[in-house]
Amino acid sequence: MRIKRKYLYLSVIGLVLAAGGVTLLFYHSNPRVVRPEVVDTKRDVSDNLKQINKFLAEKDQERIRSFIRRRGWDMKRTGSGLWYTVYRDGEGEQIREGMYVKMNYEIRLLDGTLCYTSDSTGAKIFRVGHQEETQGLYIGLKLLREGDQARLIMPPHLGHGLVGDGERIPARAILVYDLTILEASPDKIRR
Repeated sequence: MRIKRKYLYLSVIGLVLAAGGVTLLFYHSNPRVVRPEVVDTKRDVSDNLKQINKFLAEKDQERIRSFIRRRGWDMKRTGSGLWYTVYRDGEGEQIREGMYVKMNYEIRLLDGTLCYTSDSTGAKIFRVGHQEETQGLYIGLKLLREGDQARLIMPPHLGHGLVGDGERIPARAILVYDLTILEASPDKIRR
């Protein structure tokens, strides 16, 4: 009987561990009473990661606000954390999801380091919302119209995130985009 109970306890522990949680067994003075308590380590790790991400996002926003204040720029913030300003209004159509956009651009880090520019690569042409660019650029473009000249400041979670782009944009970089929307069309744009 004692051997069967031992195997029963070991089986229960094995099943709980296999299900992804950790089970702690507390024994009472009566050896027949066992009260299992499940500690969900996956949820604890997830909660900790959420707190870390929130902290980092708040620090990124503090850095961006300080950067904007030092330059005297008048910028607005979206709910996603993207900052933007249009410093020359265009006359063209409002950019929408699925439209093709042709734009000149400069991408810099907060310290002024130039990462990419259309002066060296040519105007960029792509379709809005089709996984070719960062989420922050899509959010920003939908605030603009053909002919606009604008500035976007993109926190890492809307740019290239924790790892950067593997070339010129480092990990967790805050990016400053200067854009000129040359063309915006529902039809494909030629070079």
